[in-house]
Amino acid sequence: MSSQPISLLSQYWRKYQQEGRFLLVGASVFVADAVLFYLLFETFGLPLIWARVGAFSVAVVLSWFANRCWTFSDRQQETKSRQLMMSLLVSSMAAVANLSAFYLISLWLGQSLLDAAFAFSVGVLTGLVLNWFGANFWTFRALEID
Repeated sequence: MSSQPISLLSQYWRKYQQEGRFLLVGASVFVADAVLFYLLFETFGLPLIWARVGAFSVAVVLSWFANRCWTFSDRQQETKSRQLMMSLLVSSMAAVANLSAFYLISLWLGQSLLDAAFAFSVGVLTGLVLNWFGANFWTFRALEID
């Protein structure tokens, strides 16, 4: 077995490590978000939009924590409280896009579990793009040390 593919993968990871970490955090938070959404909607019987808002709120805090401690840990950062507020602002803007896409697609398709899963995924992907730019260029930007 050649080590060439492993070497290329290693080089790619080093070059795009931060992006990879951001996506891994996002994927993990996506799973937690989806499981909690399913539980709130199917098991506890919350209305569709309230189940989504509840799960999303938990996901925001998990994402901030993981990105602060792992994805952007090599950067000199804002204080935790200020950064959490910045993260909440970015996440809130992404939430508007996320939930709007979710809601509009839910209206268009319906409210079956399969329709909700599709709407959920489109909403999350919309929020992902906004969160990356907000996290990378504002919330977790490297502070200049005087």
